[in-house]
Amino acid sequence: MSALDTLAFVSLPAWPVVSPESSGIFGGTETRAVTLARGLASRSSFDVRFLVRHPDLTQPQSIDGITFEPWRDPVTERNARVAEAIKSKRWPPTLLRDAAAILLQRAFQPKGNTPLRIDPVLQNTTANLFCVFGVHSAAAKVIYNAHQTHRKAVLFLGSDADVDPQYATPESFRTRYGERSHVCRWVLENADAVIVQNEKQLQSLKTHFHRDGHLLRNPIDVAEWNYRLENATGPELKSDRYVLWIGRADDFHKRADIALDIAKRLPEINFVMILNPQHPDVEHRVREQCPANLQIIDHVPFAEMPALYRNAALLLNTSSSQHEGLPNTFLQAGASRVPIVSLEVDAGYLSTSGGGLVGTGVVRQTIEAVQHLWTSPEEAEKYAQAGYDFVTRHHDLSVVIEQLVDILNRLD
Repeated sequence: MSALDTLAFVSLPAWPVVSPESSGIFGGTETRAVTLARGLASRSSFDVRFLVRHPDLTQPQSIDGITFEPWRDPVTERNARVAEAIKSKRWPPTLLRDAAAILLQRAFQPKGNTPLRIDPVLQNTTANLFCVFGVHSAAAKVIYNAHQTHRKAVLFLGSDADVDPQYATPESFRTRYGERSHVCRWVLENADAVIVQNEKQLQSLKTHFHRDGHLLRNPIDVAEWNYRLENATGPELKSDRYVLWIGRADDFHKRADIALDIAKRLPEINFVMILNPQHPDVEHRVREQCPANLQIIDHVPFAEMPALYRNAALLLNTSSSQHEGLPNTFLQAGASRVPIVSLEVDAGYLSTSGGGLVGTGVVRQTIEAVQHLWTSPEEAEKYAQAGYDFVTRHHDLSVVIEQLVDILNRLD
């Protein structure tokens, strides 16, 4: 066993992935983190802990060989309450005190140092190594506290935007998710190792931040997925064949508005949209303009996701390539033998696997690709089989875990 025998994964929104009855929005990054943690717990000698933040988790719980532990942070929780109030435009009287506290903190605390402070939970977490997902202030806090206690922290990139070249410039700005650019740069410079999802991220890390990274493909447990594909129950669907779209209600990352436009321009094709709440104005606009051939579903627990792919003719992706790494939905589609049509995201996957078509950023070409696969089942089957073959060879959890164990052991 390596001296780095106890790992602490940190992906704060991940609790609903393992606890379907708990509310909350999660995406590909959280699914990837949980999948890797499960793989390490079952296929290696590592003892795996996992820090999450959710009101339902108040005490450590053991699930699938992983000890899930709550990381409560009153400052972050207060900021989240105020952010939600601003987004919803509802201000309960109790939030006025929160807002005042934020203003006082910003007035008396030095700018830029907020994440770089001692955190009792992180200090007391039993782990030799932290594994943190995404470039943000929580990652900075994890890395800082790991180093303060003479431990290491590995950073897993979550998208191409995590290595935005602008982070390497003196310019100070906030990202679309509210993160400070200099904090993001600090994370990239101070992690003990950086694990990337694709060649583009690897090259950007080297070119702009002068760091070498470790390429690790996103994982999917193909055997488990196939079992769920046959047995999982899901939401009631109006159609028995449809184009599937999955994402958050936003207009800059997942871009639900573009998916809506495509559905409106293809009235002869059925669409199912899994629309996770994000921006109320976008969600309202999509629902208000929803055509008859589009069924919108609010939220689907992770355990039910395979059921959605069962009768999907194809998966549609309209994400911005700037904000994506490799969408986990691509792997889920591949494991389900469902071809993909992507507006612009390739991530080195579609061009290599042959699992689908890319519209090169042009909506018209994307619509033509959807029409082509919808009306050409034999052609669609060729893309579907190519995706399945590629996923099983290169992305199956057993293959990825073997590579990850090798990376982690070399950090010893």
